[in-house]
Formats: sequence, C-alpha cells, structure tokens
Amino acid sequence: MKTQVLPVVTGILGYEFRYAQAAEEVRDLVEAIVTEAPVRYSQVYVWDRPCRQSDDGSVHEFPRGRLRITTNRTTGWGALNYMHPGAPYGALVDSLNPDATEHTPALLFDPVGDLWFPASASLPLEKVREAVAEYCRTSARPTCVQWQPGAWS
Repeated sequence: MKTQVLPVVTGILGYEFRYAQAAEEVRDLVEAIVTEAPVRYSQVYVWDRPCRQSDDGSVHEFPRGRLRITTNRTTGWGALNYMHPGAPYGALVDSLNPDATEHTPALLFDPVGDLWFPASASLPLEKVREAVAEYCRTSARPTCVQWQPGAWS
C-alpha cells in the first residue's frame, strides 16, 4: 500500500517562516496570513518539503511558483500576485477586482522597494482568504478569483 505524502505549505509572514501540512495547520496558516496583523506582507509556497534559506545566503531552497499576498485587515482589503515561470496561463499575474471603483485602495506590494499593486488588484479579505486556501490545496493559480497581468515578481 502506497502512503500519500502531504505537501508542505511554507508561509513567510513578513520575515517569519511558518510551516503547515495537516488540514488544521493549513487553515490556521491561511487565517494568520489574512488577519493576524493590521497589515501583512506574505508569501506562500507549496512543495514536497519545507522551504528554507540561510542568513548568509548559502541555502536557498524554494519551488519555482509562489503566491504573494498583501492584506490590510483594518481596511478589509487584500491583493494577490501569482508567479510561476513557464506557466501556460500567465507566469506573472495579479488578482483582478472587476468591481473596483475609484474608492478601491491600492495596496503596497513590497514595502522595501515601495512597489504597489494597482487598485484593480484589491479584493475583499474573504476573497483573498478563499484564494490563499485554494492555492494551499492545489499549488496552482487559484481559479476562485480573476487575474490580470502583473508588474512585479
């Protein structure tokens, strides 16, 4: 009888690495990404092992694809960026809110580089939560949200 090996979800919340494998751990990780801090910049990787890197840069082990997330629980908005080199349906895409208005806020993509998502990438947090959970289950670009070409990787 062949034993199924569960993938490991690596969440990098700010600069903190967190790992999840069991369904309950993944749910907790998704919730932390979406609501733990007032503003959160996170990355999620799904792989056959935990991602890791060393402080000196000698170890850098990550799969090719990832989901990057910015959330602001105070305003109730978040944005997603999916990147996977060679993906047939777009190697670099941002979430798309087809109902965005002039009042939809733009969110910071990268605080270090002062890079911003377009306002059209901002989604209600419940949609962000749904997309992150789907990515953790499938390791593929979530289908529960729409996408547009991305500018930053």
